[in-house]
Amino acid sequence: MDDEARIPYVSAATVLQSDGRDATHAHTELVDALLQSGADPIADIHELWRRLVFNFLICNTDDHLRNTGLLYDARRRGWRLSPAFDLNPMPGDHRESKTWLTEDTGAVDSRDMLMAAASYFRLDAAQAQAIWSEVAQAVAGWRAVARGVGMRGTDMLDFEPAFAQEGGFGAAGDPPAQHQCTRSQEP
Repeated sequence: MDDEARIPYVSAATVLQSDGRDATHAHTELVDALLQSGADPIADIHELWRRLVFNFLICNTDDHLRNTGLLYDARRRGWRLSPAFDLNPMPGDHRESKTWLTEDTGAVDSRDMLMAAASYFRLDAAQAQAIWSEVAQAVAGWRAVARGVGMRGTDMLDFEPAFAQEGGFGAAGDPPAQHQCTRSQEP
């Protein structure tokens, strides 16, 4: 293949014939699409679940189907997840996804929901827990990354609620977060 060739891209919304912001499609449908036409479906399905965990842990509530994409792998004659993009922590939002997890469960709004659906993403409980722990550990280091890109004082304080981890502890040993990505107000 010519290194200068274009690489075809489609959004998950296009794959699922959606406008990308409807509540009628689910991440499990993307799993099915990857199983049908993916170049490395199991690896991409595992990566999709990892991203769902990450989105949940950073309170990225802008994870609609237009913000997940696929690139065509001509050598392997199938689609691969594109690199992740448009990942935005949203302090102040309710900690839930825009896209439903499964057609039966609704939007991702808890660790338990994600863990219960892990088998659909071809993960056993131990694999799912290992991924959760890896992602939670990476997210717990958000302050160092934020400082590294020049974020300071009040900005970090404003974003802190988005990174409070449900089902785990934050970098400072904070108790598990509630579903709301907001800073608690002092009395």
